[in-house]
Formats: sequence, C-alpha cells, structure tokens
Amino acid sequence: MKRVVLCGLLIVVALWALDARLSKADNYYQNRHKDYKGYTDQIYNLCKEVLSENANDAEALWRMARLYCLYGDDKTSKQDKLSRYETARGYAQKAKAANAAVPETHFWHGVALGRIGQTKGVLNSLSMAPGIKADFEKALSLDPKFTPAMDGLAIWYLEVPGFAGGDINKSVEYLKKGIAIEPSYSLLYVDLAKVYIKQKNYSAAREQLKRCLAVTNPYNPADFYLDDKPDAQKLLAEIEGK
Repeated sequence: MKRVVLCGLLIVVALWALDARLSKADNYYQNRHKDYKGYTDQIYNLCKEVLSENANDAEALWRMARLYCLYGDDKTSKQDKLSRYETARGYAQKAKAANAAVPETHFWHGVALGRIGQTKGVLNSLSMAPGIKADFEKALSLDPKFTPAMDGLAIWYLEVPGFAGGDINKSVEYLKKGIAIEPSYSLLYVDLAKVYIKQKNYSAAREQLKRCLAVTNPYNPADFYLDDKPDAQKLLAEIEGK
C-alpha cells in the first residue's frame, strides 16, 4: 500500500515539475526585455526539455509556437520570417491535436497564420482570414475572458476589408470589452488608438495612447516595454496637432 501511495506522490511531483518549468518559461517570456537573447534561449530550453519527456504536451507546444512567432518577428528577410512562422504554425497544430480544450493552442495557431498571411501579402492574408478568425473565436469560446483573442479579433475586423467581413465597429467593441476585463493589457489601448486614427478621431486616439503610457503594472511587461510603450509614443508624435 505504501508503495502505491509513494508512486502516486512521485507522479504528482513529476506533473508539478512540468508545470514549474513552463511557469518559469512564462516568467522569462514576460520579462524578456531584461535580457532578450538569454531569456528567449531559456524559454526554448525549458519547453524542449518538457517535450523531450512528452512530445504531445500541449502546454509546451503552444509556448513553442509563441516563441517561434517572436523569432519570426525578429527576422528581416521574408524567407526567414516565413520559416519561423511556419514552424510556429506546426507547433500550434500539434498543440491543438494534443489538447483542443486549451485556448492558447487555437490562439497561437491563429497568430501564426496571420503572420504568414501578412508576410506573403494581401491576397494570401485574405485567403487565410476565415481560418484566423475561427481560431480566435474558438479560443474565446473556450475562455470568454481570454483578452488576447479579443485583441486578435479586433485586429481581424480592423484589417479585413468590409466585403470579406471586416467591421470597424466590432473592432472597437472587442477592444473596449478587453480593456474592461484586463485594464493593464497595454496592447489593447494601442490597438484601439489605431482604430480611432483610422476613423480620424485623433482626440480619442490620444486618450487611449496616454492610458497606455499610464499603465504601471502591465499585463505583459516585455510587450509593454519593447513594443506598446514605444508604439504609443510614436503614434502620439505622429498625430500631434491633428
């Protein structure tokens, strides 16, 4: 009897260890602005370690998809970007197959598809649009408070032409809903400002950009310091006097 109990405890410890490694990878991801190369290398190593023990670990797989989206963003050549984004899509597909009940598996598959479409050009983006939308919607159906999927859908409705389903009002709706749920998610303010700029509502855009810059405890610190804060400052400068 003691042996059975001991085996059970070992299994629990093993599962906890997997979760701990992936939690550590998340911490590196959220703080990669402090040591970008070192932290992204750590994310890769931690996720690969988990996958070496279980190649179908959905949680590790979608984190690899997220990482390869970063790798693609960092590249300058079209081919290098596409190579990384395709790898990201592959990891996300495996993650969905391993556990389709995890919202992030669908979300990062949609992100990877979107990056591939954007890199290939407008026509490819349009052909991939239904799949991207379906991924974001699926993620949100699994977790109605999953704000990254709300932002993804907002950008989808903003960038897709009206004849293909785009709707700027729905974009605003998703972004406002996301902000209400997670007011520290700085990207939402930047994207809402972009919507207002497209509508030439510059005063509303300035308000959102200032709200972004006023965030003191960002949902994702690395995204805030590396992207959202600089983007907000740049956009404020661009619309100054308008």
